[in-house]
Amino acid sequence: MNKINFILQIISILLFSKFVFANDQNLISDIKIYNEDKTINAVIEIPAGTLEKWEISKDGKKIEQEIHNSQMRKINYLAYPFNYGFVPQTVIPSEEGGDGDQLDIIIIGPTIKRGSIVKVKPIGAIIAVDNNEIDTKIVSVAVNDLEISRINSINDLKKNYLGLFDIILTWIENYKGEVIEIKNTIGKKATLQYINKHHEKYLTNKNDN
Repeated sequence: MNKINFILQIISILLFSKFVFANDQNLISDIKIYNEDKTINAVIEIPAGTLEKWEISKDGKKIEQEIHNSQMRKINYLAYPFNYGFVPQTVIPSEEGGDGDQLDIIIIGPTIKRGSIVKVKPIGAIIAVDNNEIDTKIVSVAVNDLEISRINSINDLKKNYLGLFDIILTWIENYKGEVIEIKNTIGKKATLQYINKHHEKYLTNKNDN
């Protein structure tokens, strides 16, 4: 292998490592939110057990690394204790106190590959404020053959998996190195209404643009 080819291969590896392509599928607009079995779809940005920060691009075409001061951003805390991603076809508008991005979602379960689209069952939500912006985290379980996938509420989670929800709350409050204020937690019914509300806002904003 000559020197030029070697350099080109290294460049291609470095470029590919910075984002996961969506294979021409827009991960925000092309993925349906609801399934017939009453589950919803979630897109995985950050697998459980990892430290690197990744996020969907504004145009929805790729999941890319977060860069801060020319370096890849990593969590200076415990690794993500859950899979983390977003709910497609949703938005928390900036004019309503949000960041203008999709609803964040926590997926409790085994590590799931970045870029995966998975069926999940929402069981509640954590309403938080980060830098004066609403930073809601939908809490869900992955739909699989594990016993934990059968739980249907935050109360079920607290009862059957002692300390797990406390771990989630503590992690969210502290993972940025500054305390994020948790305002409230809501149950499954209110969470489904919350998701639908921000799905409707996405559709309205899309039709207006």
